[in-house]
Amino acid sequence: MDQDKQKQITMYFIEEAKEHLQTIESGLLNLESLMGNAESVNEIFRAAHSIKGGAAMLGFSSIQHVAHNFEDYFKVMRENNDFQVDQHLQTLFLQAFDKLQELVELLQSPYGLTKDAVDGIMSGSDQIFANLKAHLQNLISGQEIDTQTVLVAKSAPKTDTRAMLGVFQSEVPIKLRNMLELFKQPDSPRSRQNLENICAQLQEMGDRFNLVAWSVMIQSVRSAVTNPNNQFRNLAPILIKEVKQAQEQVLAQKANEIKVSQQLLQLIPADANKQTVTAKVPVSSAPSTSADEVSNIFGAVIEEDKAMKGWQSFSDRVGWRQNGSWIPSNAVHSQNPPDGHFPTPLWLASWHQSKDAKAKEFQAQYLTFLAKLSSCNLP
Repeated sequence: MDQDKQKQITMYFIEEAKEHLQTIESGLLNLESLMGNAESVNEIFRAAHSIKGGAAMLGFSSIQHVAHNFEDYFKVMRENNDFQVDQHLQTLFLQAFDKLQELVELLQSPYGLTKDAVDGIMSGSDQIFANLKAHLQNLISGQEIDTQTVLVAKSAPKTDTRAMLGVFQSEVPIKLRNMLELFKQPDSPRSRQNLENICAQLQEMGDRFNLVAWSVMIQSVRSAVTNPNNQFRNLAPILIKEVKQAQEQVLAQKANEIKVSQQLLQLIPADANKQTVTAKVPVSSAPSTSADEVSNIFGAVIEEDKAMKGWQSFSDRVGWRQNGSWIPSNAVHSQNPPDGHFPTPLWLASWHQSKDAKAKEFQAQYLTFLAKLSSCNLP
């Protein structure tokens, strides 16, 4: 197929998929009332089916796989409409929805569905659907289930440190921005639900890399969000600071030192507070956080995000990355570097500065890049 035609068809698919995603999200946010409406259940079933079909036709296997799982479980709900929906089922559905939405957004990005990016999103998705299946079956059969044990994997996989650092450096600032935007909105059930969804995404990051202290801290943040006695103006400065500081500890590879502050504990209902203590997560006595301080914290988040995107753009331009992925240092490349472009380490041996009119400029950028790279704590 002609490349331009393929691109046009892909854009049509993305636009339609976004509309279907809105239908699915709206249904999931009103899951309890949805159960009494057969047509509404059919509507989100058809939305998942349409995304699956379009993805299959265009060869987007990751999107097809996740949408197919959604279709299967919506079908189960369509055929079994006499059970009581609970909060945990809704949370699991929304966690799975986030995976589908992220894949569609990735498809729309300049680099598309690159392997590394897809693998990062798909990590943990099968476990989410397995948890969803088990919980859904138990609700239908009327059996009680311990939601904590469902989420525990049988064995903890070895942590991929490089992947972990990449995820926490790129994704957490985005979630923090989204949280702050929601805190700026009027306090409403939908805003609270969207904040809870972000907490679920942040917790999934910790679960993915076996960061127990991070996950428990995020559970505390989530409990504070769901506590109706907490007002947004009180939540925002404390929660933004809590997540930001924990992210810095993860990036410094000190995730086991993450502590729940006394300020956060005071925002948590008594029953949830007991669970935090039972989990034996350290508690810190951090000083109070002002509105000005949280603005400074969030400003730093924005600047870090801009800096990261700037370095990624530079590395794309000079050849350090290809199709959105970093080139392995042990890769072999036979081509000579193009004139006017700073060579990657793969090409240093064949680079002649005298033949490159922009040698001095790129030498300066290279030194700055090395300085930045040395501060990233990469393994």
